[in-house]
Amino acid sequence: MGAPWWLQAFNAVEGAVGPRVEEFVHGPTFSTSLVVVQKVKRGMKGQVERRTSQVWHLVNLPAGTDVRRLRGQIGDLDHEVRALRSALEREKRARARKERSRDDG
Repeated sequence: MGAPWWLQAFNAVEGAVGPRVEEFVHGPTFSTSLVVVQKVKRGMKGQVERRTSQVWHLVNLPAGTDVRRLRGQIGDLDHEVRALRSALEREKRARARKERSRDDG
């Protein structure tokens, strides 16, 4: 029994299209086009973010950049609280050891 029908169909299409795609991808046009598309995409994204941020601020709501900044600040505060909690626990244990050694001595 031969290969499944779907594999035969795939192999037929890949055999016909594959070499052309390979040629295009390895040619100079593809890499240049890719760079241009990335730059345009980055520029458009920045413009959209600025415009939507302005709209959100007009109606007194936080924009995505505000939320990202706040999330970063919350993460920093969480890290500081954990460090302070750890330092406090170490200090409590050290004091407890001193108390025990003083009571034993």
